[in-house]
Amino acid sequence: MKQNKLARLIGLAIIAIIIVIAGGFLLTQKTPNGTAGNQPQEVKDEFTGTWRGDGTTKDNYTWFVVYTFKNGTYDMTTDSSMKDHGTYVIAKRFEDKSIQMTKTSVDFNRTYDVFNSFADNGNTLIIDGMKLHRVK
Repeated sequence: MKQNKLARLIGLAIIAIIIVIAGGFLLTQKTPNGTAGNQPQEVKDEFTGTWRGDGTTKDNYTWFVVYTFKNGTYDMTTDSSMKDHGTYVIAKRFEDKSIQMTKTSVDFNRTYDVFNSFADNGNTLIIDGMKLHRVK
């Protein structure tokens, strides 16, 4: 009877040791970029940079808009006195490659969702229904 209890305790100790070793092994695994597997990975932000759109209305009014995205912030300027700046996060990515961005405007004290997509191998951004081209 004592041998059964001892064998059972030894068996449980061995299982506990195996679990601890396996857990330690899994926690120290590296991903291809060299960071530990349990570390958050940097999310790709294809918006970073400056984007410009322009055109002429049917009334012959020439307009432009420039967005600059950097580190989760944005600035927007236009040909008029309208300006905007604030923060943004990528809220959702869709299978069709479109992206839902949540913008929080400091100037207008408002948070809203904007649906964006890219064309021309990422050199054209369609935001708020406007085609903007990457400024190099």
